[in-house]
Amino acid sequence: PARLQPNSSQNQYQSQPMTMSEIDAIRYQIQQCWSIPAGARDAENLVVRIKVFLNSDGSLSKAPEIVGGNGASDPFYRTAAESARRAILKCSPLKNLPAAKYARWREITLTFNPRDMLGG
Repeated sequence: PARLQPNSSQNQYQSQPMTMSEIDAIRYQIQQCWSIPAGARDAENLVVRIKVFLNSDGSLSKAPEIVGGNGASDPFYRTAAESARRAILKCSPLKNLPAAKYARWREITLTFNPRDMLGG
């Protein structure tokens, strides 16, 4: 059998992508802090993407950034995007992140859709 070099198992984990359940666990934590703005429920294509920058302890390394902004002129989009950004700030630090995969989640883009969160 081949000899394992020190840290080879750790390097193996860092090359593995985040699983959907791990990403969902991050999104779920933030959803608990997100109060969906009035009016967002009726917005057909109100999808907010936010890039989150994290330290290894789950705290924010810098402020979350709203990505894209296809509806930036839409007041419902701006309100929903800001409320999602505030939820990330409020929920920090995030918990139960897989330490071995820090290279994968130190910068992660999350997608928020109010219709999904309302069961629509």
